[in-house]
Amino acid sequence: MSTFTITRRRLLAGLGTVGVASAGAGLGTTAYFSDRESFEGNRLTAGQFDLMVDWQVTYRGPNGFEYVTAYPDQYENEDLDTIATNLIGDRITVPDDVRDPLFTRDDIAFNREGVPYADLSDADRDIVEAAFRNQFADVPQDLDGPILDVEDVKPGDSGSISFSLHLFDNPGYIWLDGGLVEARENDVTDPERTDDEEAGSPSEVATSLDNDVELLDEIRVTVWYDTDGDAEVDADEAVLLGGNEDPTANPTLRQVLDLLSTGYGVPLDGTGAVDAGAADRACFENSTTYYVGFRWELPVDHANEVQSDGVSFDVGFYAEQCRHNDGSGIGSSVRITNASTIETPDLAPVGLGFDVENGFDEPVAITSLGVAPADPALTLLSDDVDDTGSRYGYEVYVDASTPGYTDVAGGVTLPGTVVLGSDGYADVADREPILAPGEVGYATVFAFRDGDGDGIDMNGRSVTLTLAYRGETSGQTGTEVVTVVG
Repeated sequence: MSTFTITRRRLLAGLGTVGVASAGAGLGTTAYFSDRESFEGNRLTAGQFDLMVDWQVTYRGPNGFEYVTAYPDQYENEDLDTIATNLIGDRITVPDDVRDPLFTRDDIAFNREGVPYADLSDADRDIVEAAFRNQFADVPQDLDGPILDVEDVKPGDSGSISFSLHLFDNPGYIWLDGGLVEARENDVTDPERTDDEEAGSPSEVATSLDNDVELLDEIRVTVWYDTDGDAEVDADEAVLLGGNEDPTANPTLRQVLDLLSTGYGVPLDGTGAVDAGAADRACFENSTTYYVGFRWELPVDHANEVQSDGVSFDVGFYAEQCRHNDGSGIGSSVRITNASTIETPDLAPVGLGFDVENGFDEPVAITSLGVAPADPALTLLSDDVDDTGSRYGYEVYVDASTPGYTDVAGGVTLPGTVVLGSDGYADVADREPILAPGEVGYATVFAFRDGDGDGIDMNGRSVTLTLAYRGETSGQTGTEVVTVVG
């Protein structure tokens, strides 16, 4: 049995300028001009920029073609008249795993008021606009789990995701991005063990692409502009990656994830051109729907080396405004990488360590860290060590050029958030760690415990970290959300 999962992915959306975080929150001051006349009450307000999505997931396996899941999926799509009637007001909550039809602002306005959107009052436009945007998802906050989770994948199985992209307020450049979350060997079956292509440890669990999990090399991928949004690669649709009749000629999942995790990812073109470079490509217009497809397939002509393997990975989109931008990428970020379990000198391996990289050209303060273990048995984060002379004496310790440590009295109930620089102690620990431009700092989180206060071995355990940061020069804030495995 082989498994793979596409997990939640942060869609970066920004206020004003770039997609990495809220930027340029606006100037609300009064300006005066030095002529004989004064002009009072002038205001500059930052524009808005938002990327939202919806999707359709399909699968071809032992039962033939199946709809797996979709968003939005609040209506039974066999009765479109009923859908229209209930568009404003009570909704029919009978998911059928088929993406609901998308309604335009005019559709909603006519259904609600009987007039076009342009004829509505400002107040009614706001109501219609809210209903229009409620059709789409903000990721990851609108997700409660993976959008694709397939077990017992067999040779010949395949599936697709059709993503629908919606930019609001301003045109933008968009990249397809993502990366590996986890690759697992999941032990080795007898047929797998005797296969000449089998390599690596039976207990291998990897979070980087440098691993021996063979499923990454056998799954083949196609990425295309899914013009009609049906999750099928049609003859007249432009293909970005793969698309060959012989699936073994398509790039492997490992190769595609390497592309998606390099730089900003794979640049997309607003006109569907497949030969467009990153710079000076066509923008995606706001208030226009675009579709991008991601298809995977496990070909039939391979051996037993993939038996029991599992792969989890992220796929998502990154966007930047077009104005004052050539598409080559202006955003930066704070990233969490290289997470692993840490063994303390005296305790069981109950801690996690990871690198925090500042990709901005200004100093960045780390303001908080959210910690959410997947295992509900992990209910407490507490160092439970009196000695604050080492990193093991703090719930969170960030070793940066301006280090910061946080020791919370009584620990932190999980899932929970550690606010850095505000732990209640009047000592040097009351300070936010600050990373210099380009700096990589090492952070540790101690210690994961159960309801009895006993330390839990974190090897192989999944934890979602939400790191919040603030630019020290610009005041720009943002978050990095990543799931790591000890």
